[in-house]
Amino acid sequence: MTVSQSTVVVSTDADGGQVQSTTVSIDRADLTEPHILRVRGLANNNAPIRLQRIEVTMNGKLLRSIVNNSLELNLAPLMKTGRYEIEISSNSPGVDGTISVNFTGKNTNVTQRFSGTGTLKQTLVINVK
Repeated sequence: MTVSQSTVVVSTDADGGQVQSTTVSIDRADLTEPHILRVRGLANNNAPIRLQRIEVTMNGKLLRSIVNNSLELNLAPLMKTGRYEIEISSNSPGVDGTISVNFTGKNTNVTQRFSGTGTLKQTLVINVK
């Protein structure tokens, strides 16, 4: 069994938006099970809210662009041994809500939340060994 490890770096970009990076290591053998990326807009009472736009790219290639209150993708079929940069970008829902980013799979559970105004840029670096 491999335990996932993550490092979180939070900063602010030139426009005042939040930039966050998380690094996760997983075993290739674990990719036989789903590894789900979920992005949701939530009100302060945890009720879903509509996000203006969410874009998810993997190594610079657009995987999904959606206008909705949530997005869910199974990344396992898209990965093998190597390094993957998953970038999630969206307009922030404003001060009355948060954006929740969750990545779960075998031996993996990473959750980040963002609030405030500006843009969100979350980079999830996945090292598959």
